[in-house]
Amino acid sequence: MNYKIFTIILLLALFVSGNEVTSSKLIAFYFGSSTCAECNQIKTDVLNPLVSKNADKFEYKFLDIDTDSGLTRLIALERQFKVTTNAPQTLFLPDTFLSGFEDIMKYGKDLITARLESGNFAVITADSTADLSEVLRQKASSWGFLLGTLVAGLADGINPCAIATMVFLISFMATRKRSRTEILTIGLTYTATVFITYFAMGVGLKSVIEGVSHYHFIAKIIRWAAAGTAALVSILSFRDAIIFSRTKKTDSIALQLPKQVKLRIHKIISGNLNGTSLVIGAVVTGFFVTLLEAICTGQMYVPFIVAMTTEKSLRITGYLYLGLYNFLFVLPLLIVMVFAYYGMKWNELAKKTQSNMVKIKIILGIVMAGLTVYLINGIL
Repeated sequence: MNYKIFTIILLLALFVSGNEVTSSKLIAFYFGSSTCAECNQIKTDVLNPLVSKNADKFEYKFLDIDTDSGLTRLIALERQFKVTTNAPQTLFLPDTFLSGFEDIMKYGKDLITARLESGNFAVITADSTADLSEVLRQKASSWGFLLGTLVAGLADGINPCAIATMVFLISFMATRKRSRTEILTIGLTYTATVFITYFAMGVGLKSVIEGVSHYHFIAKIIRWAAAGTAALVSILSFRDAIIFSRTKKTDSIALQLPKQVKLRIHKIISGNLNGTSLVIGAVVTGFFVTLLEAICTGQMYVPFIVAMTTEKSLRITGYLYLGLYNFLFVLPLLIVMVFAYYGMKWNELAKKTQSNMVKIKIILGIVMAGLTVYLINGIL
């Protein structure tokens, strides 16, 4: 009789508790990247001290989102907890989560301490695997984005805004009768400065966009604005192609640097590359010219970076894509500088640019149309 009563009581207890699984420890799941400095800082400043202080009551499991298993588990937990934010780090507790470096650093310690003091240690019971189709979609998206990076980077590199500066730079060096060694020194230093400056601008913009991504309304405004910009640039690129094919005049092109900006760039080039300190002059020139050119080249760069931040699989590896994009952006400049070293004249470059202007504009229009579709698809 006692055995039957005990069995009934045990079954009732299980029925009342439902499917909740408890543990003698509070177990958290922390997702980040082993190559991410901020991810490691969260371990050092927040999680590891809590483990040391509460070794018998708390532990966390770190999963690298750059691996298939880590990304798979992250997708599963994001579905269960209905996570809509996009951040490089996510911390899951049995009943809640924190997303992003700042939130985890600010609230992580207090949140975990409060759960430890409660003494009720539930266990995260979500399936440890996500739908295979979702994982494959993430991988396919990464490969698709790699192709998109190749196309967008090269298209931005042949942007008439950048090419116009190349033409003036080569013509200026020709009028100053620079030697081949001086041309190579100026060219390589200038190109390296453009790459570093443009890359730094991209990293900064990427960080800002990711920083406000948990403010859903603001994030959506940014994405719609980027999609609208990409659509407008696409339309104007096709319009420029049609008009230039008829008039053969660059004055009729809409997407180009304003005249005042061009004059400012010319002044910077002539002012800094006219002395004997070629390296310093090339660095200063490359830096300021890149900032001014961003008025035009940013029309593609900004939508590309916004598109990158919509992909969870690119939270960390996105910096590699950004580096690849910037290398492709300066590649035409680097090639032109090498040709200039071997004697190419500035008027030859100008003629080749004008003869291919319609093709260049059509390519830019197609790329921007693709970015528009990609961005809108990520919003809806």
